Amino acid sequence: MMGPTVFYRNMPSGNIHSNTDPRTLRALAHPVRLDLLRLLQMNGEVTASGAAEELGLTPKVCSYHLQLLAKYGVVEETGQGKGRARPWRLAVQRLTYVHQPDEDSATSRAADAFARTMLARDVQTIESFIDRRHGLPVQWRNVSTLSSNLLRLTPDQLRDFGRELFAVLHRYQERSRSPEPGARPVQAILYAVPADPAGG
Repeated sequence: MMGPTVFYRNMPSGNIHSNTDPRTLRALAHPVRLDLLRLLQMNGEVTASGAAEELGLTPKVCSYHLQLLAKYGVVEETGQGKGRARPWRLAVQRLTYVHQPDEDSATSRAADAFARTMLARDVQTIESFIDRRHGLPVQWRNVSTLSSNLLRLTPDQLRDFGRELFAVLHRYQERSRSPEPGARPVQAILYAVPADPAGG
């Protein structure tokens, strides 16, 4: 089982986009679209022009990718503005993919591509933190966490482990709806997978 894979912010409770459509998964497996989703996570709203400035792309490119995400129900227009100055926002609180036992090969390949694209983005996030951490205020350096642990669990225990961690994550997401003074975006990344016996 893979999921929940991506959490979004400040959306109505229960607004979950659960997706097993290979076309949607393939659409999400694109670095620019994941970058746009991250901008929306951090800012709440973004225009094609604003996203282009942030990402070093053209407004036309960002507009295309935002419209494609809207096609699959992941983002939506706010109803304000016109053209590439119209704001977009997330249309879902949470995006999930859960493996099905009878899943066809096209869906499996699309899900794998999505997971690999997410992983590449997460690696970039950690590498960026390592590159700039010495320039961060000491109070942020002292509380940032990188941790890798080997556990021995049954499938039921791994499921419960994930549920407990997501419960903690959800609690802090609720707090993020009304951030305290001094709060800043923090990327929380979680992977808990069966280890390769060969050590790969």
